[in-house]
Amino acid sequence: MKLVFLTQVLDRGDAVLGFVPRWIEGFARHAERVRVVALEVGDTRELPANVDWREVGRRGVIRRYLRYRSILKEALERDGFDAVLAHMVPRYANVAAPFVQRNDARLYLWYTHGGVDARLERAVRQVDKVFTATPESLRVDSPKTVVTGHGVDLAHFDPRGARPDEPPVLLSVGRLTPSKDPLTVIEAVARLAARGRDVRLEWVGGGLAAGDAEYRGVVERRIAELGLANRVVLHGAVPYRDVPRFYARATAVVNSSHTGSLDKVVLEAMAAARPVLSCNDAFAGVVRELGADAQALHFAKRDPAALDQALERLLARSAGEREALGASLRAIVARDHEVERLMARLCAEMERPR
Repeated sequence: MKLVFLTQVLDRGDAVLGFVPRWIEGFARHAERVRVVALEVGDTRELPANVDWREVGRRGVIRRYLRYRSILKEALERDGFDAVLAHMVPRYANVAAPFVQRNDARLYLWYTHGGVDARLERAVRQVDKVFTATPESLRVDSPKTVVTGHGVDLAHFDPRGARPDEPPVLLSVGRLTPSKDPLTVIEAVARLAARGRDVRLEWVGGGLAAGDAEYRGVVERRIAELGLANRVVLHGAVPYRDVPRFYARATAVVNSSHTGSLDKVVLEAMAAARPVLSCNDAFAGVVRELGADAQALHFAKRDPAALDQALERLLARSAGEREALGASLRAIVARDHEVERLMARLCAEMERPR
């Protein structure tokens, strides 16, 4: 198989998509060739010899469209690539579809988000298969759906030698946007502090969309109103390669995302062997085998009181109990969401039937 991988960014240092090069390494072990097509290309060091890339650029909608057409024509008509996988962006699959059909190639989509729009529905109709991490991560009913689990690099989040800071540090990783709901986490920290709990919160992640900078101001004002300036740190965007050190010093991780799909950072926290509290509906299915612990790690959306109580119960446990819980969470990721396992599964699903 010769695979074209369509994504937004190919850069080991990217704060959001820094994991993509690790995926490409996995694909390269199973495919004859891999070509990455990305809007932006940055740090590509140490990618395998059978990998190359094309940069589209971000300037101009028409310019981008024409560049995509040229790159796809080159790959499918001249260079003999026979499979295309669009990562997270349905319109990439829609642009590729005519070229795939003309050249008897195969088209796939990876999608993990609760949102549904016309572009997604059109893409699902056009692809051969659509891959998703959990049943909740794709809200379009289709016989083409293949649920695979996520792909997390356990080595990148190796917890050996890591010791949480004292006093306890709570960590949230994700874009600073309303859909990630930092205000609920901040309100819960205020409740803990009011009862005398000496805790800090670190938020790792910046904005992406228009208006995100304004929302950061809303968050900063609320931090000041609650008197938490010395307890809450907004780090902004952090390169993917540097994120593990934040997990290493965290006592627990809080995920307050409302996207509806399983947030990958939850699994990264689990891979780092850190207890993680989440309001995500899909999270319950991931940790169900933990029984009472699974219930203790879930809180209701937009409910600071519920999060406060869940955090209080977790912080009341001994360090040894939290460590054992973290080890159980990492084992779940190793079994169900490990990156090499996912890459092998995807490549097997994309191979042309013999």
